[in-house]
Parts: sequence; C-alpha cells; structure tokens
Amino acid sequence: MSRSHHMFLLEGAYFVSFCSLYAYTVTILLDYGYTEVQCGYITMLQYMVMMIAGPIYGRLIDRSISPKWLFIILVAGGMIVTPLLPFCFGRGFLWTILSFSLISALDYCASSVFDTWTNQMILRDSTIDYGNIRSAGSIFYATTALISGYLIAPLGINFLFWLHMGALGLSILLALPLSDPNKLPLLHPESDPETSADLQKESLWASFRNSNTKYLRHTFLRYPDAIFRYVCINCHIFLICGTLYYFATRSVNGFMQVIINYIGGDASTYGLSVFLYCVGEFLLMRLASRLLQKGLPLPVLFIVSLAALGARILLLGVLRSMAGIMATQILMSIGFAGFLRFNIDYVASLFPRQYAGRAILISVAVTQGIGSIVGNLVGGYLLANVGVPVYCFICGGAMLLALVIFIMGKPFAVTEQA
Repeated sequence: MSRSHHMFLLEGAYFVSFCSLYAYTVTILLDYGYTEVQCGYITMLQYMVMMIAGPIYGRLIDRSISPKWLFIILVAGGMIVTPLLPFCFGRGFLWTILSFSLISALDYCASSVFDTWTNQMILRDSTIDYGNIRSAGSIFYATTALISGYLIAPLGINFLFWLHMGALGLSILLALPLSDPNKLPLLHPESDPETSADLQKESLWASFRNSNTKYLRHTFLRYPDAIFRYVCINCHIFLICGTLYYFATRSVNGFMQVIINYIGGDASTYGLSVFLYCVGEFLLMRLASRLLQKGLPLPVLFIVSLAALGARILLLGVLRSMAGIMATQILMSIGFAGFLRFNIDYVASLFPRQYAGRAILISVAVTQGIGSIVGNLVGGYLLANVGVPVYCFICGGAMLLALVIFIMGKPFAVTEQA
C-alpha cells in the first residue's frame, strides 16, 4: 500500500473517532441532563484548550518531536481517557468540564498535528496530495454521522464513547507503520529554511515592509513569533470576518441538535443533517477548486460563502419543517467550502511556501479560537433565554456584518496585491 493510500485510511479512521464524540457533544450532554447554558460552557472550553495547546504542540514539533509520534501520543492519551467520560459526565458539571477539557487537549488537538504531519510528508513524497487525504475526512465523517444518529436510540448514547475509543485504537495501528518525516529527505532541499544560505540582517519590521520572499524567509527563521505578527498585520480584515464567521457557524452547528429538537427532530435527524452537509462540502470543495482554476477571483468566492451562510442561519430561524432544515445544509456546504478555500489560498499567497502551512494554522487558530469560544458561550445563553428564532437572527446578523466588513475592506485590491 502506498503512503498516500495509507494516510487516506488513517485520516478516515481518525475522523470516525472525531465525529463520534465531537459532532455529538451537545447531543450527549443533553442526554445526560445538562442545560443549553451548561453545554455552551463545556463546548467553549474545547476551543480554549485548543488555543492553549495548539501553539505548544507546534513548538514541540518545531524543536524536538516528530509530528508522527506526537499524533500517536495524543491519540493514545485520548483512547485512555475515553472510558472515563461516561463516569465523569454522570458525576456532575465540574467532573464533566475537567474530563472534556482533558480529552480535548489530547485527541481533539491531534487533528492539527496530523495536518502538520501531512504537510511535511508532501515536501518529501510527491504522491501525497492534501486534498485527496482531506476528502477521506469528509467521507468518513459524513458516514459516521449518518449511521451513529440511527444507532443511538437502540444502543444508547454511551455507544458513541466506545466507537470513539475503537476508532482511536485503529488510528494508532494505522499510524505506526507510516514514515517519520524527519527521517525522509526533502524533494527540494533548497525549500528548507534551515539550509537557506541567504540569511539577511534585516529588522523584524523592515522585513515586514519588504515584500521580497527572501526577507520574509529570513525574518521567520530569526524571529519565532514573526509569523503570528505578520498574519495579524496583513490579514486583519480577514481575521475579523473569520472570527465573526466562527462565532456564528460554530455556535449554530454546535447547537444544531437543539434547533432540530425545537422543530421536532431527534438524534437520527441530526445525523442526517450532518451527513448532507459533509457530502455537500466534499463536492463543493472540488467545484471551488475548478472555479478558481478558471479564473474566479478569490474575494467573490468568499463573498458568496458569507452570503450563503448568513441566509442559511436566518432561514433556520423561520423554517418549521424538517425538509426545509435539511435543504439549508447545501447553503452550509457552499459557505464552508468557500471560506476554507479563501482562508488557505489567501493566507498562503502572503508567505513563502515552507511557512504557508504554519501561517494558515495560525489564522485558523485565531479566528476559530476566539469566534468559537464567544459563539458557544453566548449561544448557550441566548438559546436558554430568548429561544431558537431570535438566536438564529442574531447569528445570521453577525454573518452579514462580516460580509459588510469584508466588502468595505476593498478585498479585490488586497488580493491583487497579494
């Protein structure tokens, strides 16, 4: 089996585990008797942990440990903690917070570590394609969401914990035979910043003002935090819009089970909605790539994605039929596919190739971290106090605000300069 096919299966196994616990977090918590406000606090901690642990793991990878072994360690830790979750969830709010924060620091954060591992392998193996491997995540995530939704009723909610643990174990077995990227030669050694011979003695801010790639390369090598600063300086409009995006989407998607319950659905209906969204994402990601290859401007893609997401969330506040709710998932697929492609392509265009992956992770960490923390905290409060319709109108308004800010930021001029 080739490395590419092996990593495809590993991505699939990991996303089976990811979906079984994190897609159904609110479903599990509601079944254990927690309120919407408590669900908001617990899911908020997941993103706080990600913001703290993510940079730590990134620094470990940069300095000492292989992403392969860090991924295996985190997944193995999650596998050990998973059997404790039913006990902790039943013991009370404090035990639930502690246990969920711990497992979030382990196998939830393993996702970004696997992305780093994949990016390092791409520089060493020409047969590995990130898009192909990422598609495995969408396929297995969608299938797991659909099947799990129908199995919860006959098998009980705790079935998800055992599925999560089993998929983590399979992930470890698939990861062990794969190559350690640190032991493989680069396809293009000149792309390695450690071997670059053009070290220039430019100050941090002088390098930022100089658009020449070589100055940026040397700056990022000499200043460990320079990539973060450069992202914040040059992508501030996108960071604002991305934070509003995650505020609305992470909150609505996280509490989708509550919205479906409000209309009269159950866990199986929720699983079907996740399945439709993931299938749509899988297809539309490929459509977005083709449109960009044919010359579609990046800002147009982002504008369409924000408009689609805003319309979808507003419709959730007025629709009262399950068929209508399912139909809005295509808008979610359009929005996510467009947002992800813009994030990757726009941020990558500002950086030398060997730093683009890290810059993208930083932009995602900032926008997803802040937006998701505030979105889950505020979302739980709004659902408990003002109800589903008003909650959806507020989140939809946040998405439309992001659209206005992006258009006012003159995106076409910015992307042409990039």
